[in-house]
Amino acid sequence: MKWPGPGHEIELLRSMVEIPSTSGREGELALMLVERMAAAGFDSHIDAVGNVHGAVGDPEGPEIRMLGHIDTVPGDLPVKLEGDILHGRGTVDAKGPLATMICAAARLADRVPARLTVIGAVGEEANSFGARHLLHLPPPDALLIGEPSGVHAVGIGYKGVFRFRTEFTQPPAHTSSSQATAA
Repeated sequence: MKWPGPGHEIELLRSMVEIPSTSGREGELALMLVERMAAAGFDSHIDAVGNVHGAVGDPEGPEIRMLGHIDTVPGDLPVKLEGDILHGRGTVDAKGPLATMICAAARLADRVPARLTVIGAVGEEANSFGARHLLHLPPPDALLIGEPSGVHAVGIGYKGVFRFRTEFTQPPAHTSSSQATAA
């Protein structure tokens, strides 16, 4: 696969950031990404809920899945490049990580014995319906998630929220007794 020359990465990210893509309005960006990935040799498509998928590399190798999101929160930030810093809605959360994953997969496709899959999910800033839609896929051999962690290093694991409601029924007993308690 031939990846375009130097500077293409910045141009890709800038193009992504220039396209508004608040939750529920990711279609234009999804179309641009599927076209760009196809031009770079990815097998690419948009799924039933609007997620962008692109895969390169050995189709028989282990799958390394890279997951980011293409939606942003509302708000208008002017897109501008100051030196080597690009400003605009989504540059960090999370168009920057997604652009990085697309470029890395394209560059490594012929050099690693793996299937490199990049997915740009929709709706992450809302209710993560794009990611939920992906739950039917077979699990990959490795997964990288492109989401800012607030630290200046790769995050191993990520805090999340797991909410549930349960009810326990147990006869009352004092915690100092030998009887079982609800706790």
